[in-house]
Amino acid sequence: MRTFIAIKIPEKERKPIWALITEQKKKNLPIKWVEFENLHITLKFLGEIDEKKLDRILAVLSTISSRTKSFKMSLENIGCFPGIRNPRVLWIGVSQGGNELIKLASEIENELYKIGFKKEEKKFHPHLTIGRIKTPCCIDDIINQPIKTNQFDVKEFVLFKSILQPSGPIYEKLKIFPLL
Repeated sequence: MRTFIAIKIPEKERKPIWALITEQKKKNLPIKWVEFENLHITLKFLGEIDEKKLDRILAVLSTISSRTKSFKMSLENIGCFPGIRNPRVLWIGVSQGGNELIKLASEIENELYKIGFKKEEKKFHPHLTIGRIKTPCCIDDIINQPIKTNQFDVKEFVLFKSILQPSGPIYEKLKIFPLL
């Protein structure tokens, strides 16, 4: 079972992001855009997990959620990984709530490491992926597009199952973990 832990973006805040994506899709660039219902901030990608390990993962995530306070977040500005010279991923940055996301992701990382998960090699950078660039193309006009969401409450994180389909992934909520 392919899984990841994420913050789901409220529908109201996904709408301006989707409007931007819809406008960019018209340009027919070699970019695989994230679907409206799949817009989220990944805290940790677990990959394929054995269902026998699921109970331990759920216990760890429940403990973390039981001691983590909810917080406010907003998203702003477009960027890319690894850099503008060879962009592979387009994202929207976190303008508020970034420190809380870093702390939460770090705690998830450290606690899951204790039960056998590998630590990420790269430092966690809070962002919302909006597209994956398939072949090199100019994205200067995309990156310069203004985007800013309203502030919203982050009251939970979710363990998702990712089902890969030719048309794109389908994300199924396995468990919601409420924050204080």
